[in-house]
Amino acid sequence: MIYDIGSYAYYIISYLLFGLLSYIFINIFIKTMVNYKYGIDLHKQNNKKIAEMGGIIPVSLSSLILLAYAPLLSIVLLLSGIIGTLDDIYKLSSKVKFIAMSLVGIPVSLFLGLDVIHTIIAMLGIAIYSNFTNMLAGFNGLEIGVGIISAIFLGLILLLNGDISGFNVVMIFVSCYFGLFLLNKYPAKVFPGDVGTLPIGAFLATVAIWKNLIPELIIIMLPHFIDALLKLSTGFTNREKQSPTKINKEGKLFVDGGYLSIMRCLLMKKPMKEYNIVFVVWFLSMLCGLIAILYNHFH
Repeated sequence: MIYDIGSYAYYIISYLLFGLLSYIFINIFIKTMVNYKYGIDLHKQNNKKIAEMGGIIPVSLSSLILLAYAPLLSIVLLLSGIIGTLDDIYKLSSKVKFIAMSLVGIPVSLFLGLDVIHTIIAMLGIAIYSNFTNMLAGFNGLEIGVGIISAIFLGLILLLNGDISGFNVVMIFVSCYFGLFLLNKYPAKVFPGDVGTLPIGAFLATVAIWKNLIPELIIIMLPHFIDALLKLSTGFTNREKQSPTKINKEGKLFVDGGYLSIMRCLLMKKPMKEYNIVFVVWFLSMLCGLIAILYNHFH
C-alpha cells in the first residue's frame, strides 16, 4: 500500500494531537489528584509531594482511540488499567495481581482464536510482561521512558516488515504515553502508578502475540528480565517494601548493600545523579531494541 505525503502528515498530526491531549489532561489531573492521592519523591532532598496514578490518562485515552483501530488492544489496555487502578488503591498482593493480569489473556485468546496451549502462553506472557514493566521502576522517567522505547522499537519492526496498520496502533499508544513521559521525566511532576505501568507490558505482549513477534519482544525486554532476575535472586518480590537509595551532599544517589537490581548494581559502582542513571537504562533499552531489529531482519 502506497501512502502519499498527505497520509503521512495526517498520521504525524494525529500522533502530536494525541500526545498534546494526554499532556493537557494529565496537567489537569495533577492539580486535583495531588490533594488526594500522592507519593513522596524519595530520590529528592526536598521530599516533595507528587501526584500519583497519572497513567490513568494515557491508558484511558489510548484505549478509547484504539477502539477504532484495534479493539483487542483497547480491551487489553482497559482491563489492565482497571487492575492497575485497583492495585494503586487497595495494594493487591503479588499473587492476586499476577492472576488478575493472566486473565487478561482470555479475551486475547478469544479474539485471535488461539488453541489451549497458546492460550496458556498468552495468559502467562501478559501476566509476566506486565509485572516486569511494573518492577523496573522507581526513578523519574524510568518505567515510562523504557516502556516508550520498547514500544517504538516493536513498532519499527512492524514498519520494516511492511505492517503499516500495526505500526500505527503502536504509535497511537506511544503518543498517548508521551504526554505522561513529559510530566514524569526528571524532575517528575506526576507518578504513573500501577495503572500506568501494568498496561505497558500487557500491550507489548499482546502486540507480540498478535503479530508473531515474541522472540523480538523478549530481546527488547531483556533489561526487564535482567532486573527481575536480580531482584528475585535476592528474595525481593514486593516493590512497596524496597528501601530507597540514599542521597549524598552532591545530590547523587548511592546504595549500601541490600537487594539487587539494574539500578542498584550501577549505583554500587559509583554514585550517580538520578537522571544519569535513568539515561544509562534508556541506552541499554535502545541497544536491545536495535538487536531485536537485527534479529528480525536476519532471522
